[in-house]
Amino acid sequence: MLCECGPEALEALKGAIVVLPAVTYANVGELAVDVLVATLKPQHLGAVESVNVLSVVGNDAYDPDPSLSPPQPGRLTTALELFKVPGRALAFLQQRAPAMLGRQAAFAAELVGWLVEAGVAGLVLLTGLDAQLRKDQQLDSSQLRFWASNEELRDACAAAQLRGQPSPQLIEQQPELSPLQQSSFALELEPEIKAEELELHHSLPPWPLVQQCEARGLPYVLLGCFSAEGDNAGEGMRLAAAALQVLAAIRAPAPSAAAEALGTEEGLLGLPANAAFPLRAPPSWVGLYGRSFPMEIF
Repeated sequence: MLCECGPEALEALKGAIVVLPAVTYANVGELAVDVLVATLKPQHLGAVESVNVLSVVGNDAYDPDPSLSPPQPGRLTTALELFKVPGRALAFLQQRAPAMLGRQAAFAAELVGWLVEAGVAGLVLLTGLDAQLRKDQQLDSSQLRFWASNEELRDACAAAQLRGQPSPQLIEQQPELSPLQQSSFALELEPEIKAEELELHHSLPPWPLVQQCEARGLPYVLLGCFSAEGDNAGEGMRLAAAALQVLAAIRAPAPSAAAEALGTEEGLLGLPANAAFPLRAPPSWVGLYGRSFPMEIF
C-alpha cells in the first residue's frame, strides 16, 4: 500500500487500535466510521492508496477545519483516508470504495500486512450483516453482533454489552420503543453461524479481512449490524454507538498519569464507564437518501 501520510503518521499507528469498515452489505460500516469521525473529530493524517481498490474522489466529507483562516473548503476525499485521535492509541481508516472485482483476498492480505508492519495493536472491523440471512434466534433480539479474536477483547465486548443495555427507567419513560430498539447492545455472534458464513461467503467482506487477521496473528473485533438495503443511516448510527461502547471498554495500552495514580485501568477513550458521546452525522450526509417529504402528502 502507498501511504501519503508521511513517516510521522505511520509512527502514530504503532500500538494503536485501528477502526475500519468492511465495504459490504448496505454500507453500514462506512456510515458508522463517518459518524465516529464526525463525533470524535480525529486528526486527518492523509490518504492511503491501494492498487486493489477502486478510485473515488469527492470533497468536504466532514466539517471544515476551524483552525484554518480564512476557511478552506473543498478538501479532497479519497477511497482510503487515515485519521488519528490525538493523545490516544486510536486511529480510523475510512474506506469509501470497494475492492476491485476478484481482488478481495489480495486487498485483505495487503491491508492487514501493511497494518502489521506498521505495528498496530489490533483492529475493530465494522460491517453490515444481511438481515435476510438471519436465523430464528436472531429475529427478536438485538440486531448487533460481535466476534472477538481473544479473551481480552471478548471481555471488553461483554462489558460494552452491559453498558449498552437501556436502563429500566428509559424503557419506562419510552414504552413505545420496540424490543429491537430497546436491545441496542451487541450480542456475541453464534459460532455455528460464523462457521456457516465462512463456508458460504468466505470470499466476501468482511471474511477475507477476518481470515488475514487470524493468519497474521493480529487481534480483532468484528462488530456488525443486521440491515436491509435502503435508508441505512439509523443502522450506521446504531453501529457507531456500539463501537464507542466497545472502544471505551478496550484497555488502553498506555494509561494516562491520572489513571496510573489512582491505580485503575483506563479504557481506550479515557472515559468513565457511564460516559456517552452525543453522536453526530457529518454534513455530507445531507441529502444522502434523498430529500425529506412532508407527512401531509399522506
